[in-house]
Amino acid sequence: MADTDVAADLEKKILFGNELADRLLPIVQIDGVYKIRKKIQQEVSFLKKLKSSQFVKKEQLSCSNLRHLSAVVECALRPGVIALSKVFHTNDGNRVSIDVISDNGRIWTKVIARNPRSLSALSHGNASYGARSVLDQAEDYLSCAIQHPCFYQTPQVVFEFVSGIEDVLAMKLQNLGIIVKGELIATESFNVSDNEFSDTDSSETILKNDDKQINIENQITEVDTLNLDVTTMMAYVSNLTNGHCNFVFKQPLLSQQAAWEAQRPVKPDLERLFQGKTLICCEAAWDDFSKIVNILGGPNEKLRTDQLRERLTVMPDDQNGPDDIKRAELKVKGRIRLRSKIVFNFGQRVRALTVSANEGFVRAAKQQGISYAAIIHESRALTEQKEATATVLNVKK
Repeated sequence: MADTDVAADLEKKILFGNELADRLLPIVQIDGVYKIRKKIQQEVSFLKKLKSSQFVKKEQLSCSNLRHLSAVVECALRPGVIALSKVFHTNDGNRVSIDVISDNGRIWTKVIARNPRSLSALSHGNASYGARSVLDQAEDYLSCAIQHPCFYQTPQVVFEFVSGIEDVLAMKLQNLGIIVKGELIATESFNVSDNEFSDTDSSETILKNDDKQINIENQITEVDTLNLDVTTMMAYVSNLTNGHCNFVFKQPLLSQQAAWEAQRPVKPDLERLFQGKTLICCEAAWDDFSKIVNILGGPNEKLRTDQLRERLTVMPDDQNGPDDIKRAELKVKGRIRLRSKIVFNFGQRVRALTVSANEGFVRAAKQQGISYAAIIHESRALTEQKEATATVLNVKK
């Protein structure tokens, strides 16, 4: 290798790539981390091949995508991240890959590491045919976000510019509805008419936009209606969650739930969740729940069921409403049971958060490409009738 400086830079990039992959190890449980680590490792493999060749040019090193991946890793290590490199499909058949998803899915971030001057040039049409500008990408992101609401609200779209962004281009993105992050750079190369933007001072507008970013969580309106699944109503009225978890039952599953309840009580969480909310359920859920309580419930569990009914509005199912054909066509198989499909589709139709212990259904539906606005808790069975044959544990006071 003729150029020792190039060789040193190559060695540094290889070391940097390995360190970058290692930084993701503490968060390997996050969806998409494995995919990003694999991309980093592919970049390192490419650099190692260069190292083994006899002629390496400085321009070849600039082809490495490690700078962009490094910026993604920096974002991934922030609090609240739930997924990386997540692909969504749009109605027109296109695919949009979101670099970082955070705040329980309500913030989508695209990381951009390109030179700010080249970004502006591309946005003004100074590029080869077919090349898409950051403005084109912004429209794709915004359209995709509208088609994939989170908790019935369109995710906020953030474009984070690692190398900075020219102020005029930043203004254009903001006018489209993008939240812009990154150092502002004064535009030099292009002339902009005075009436192109309604705001004359782009720096001031960016500052206002930064204020929005700080309070982004506060701008998301909470859903005030909760749709209760059968599993949630059972957990709410169960003797287990109402002070009677000090038993070892003959049924191992019930004993396991009793141990969980002693460690992680479910009802206090449900009470906090229910506070100030409108509680509803569909007829199918209430009918099934009532049958289960009548057969398996004890007197206190039946009393709590009556009390819950006073707080609850039971509504028609309408599981095959015309508003979402895709959800109506969800295939009933495996963990997708008809009753659960009815309950969750009902919640979507009335724009409520479905509260459920049926995590298996939610995961199975995602595998069919369908997401539900849901809050998942641990399951609890009815146990009052089983207490007669159970062993009471001595609880130290």
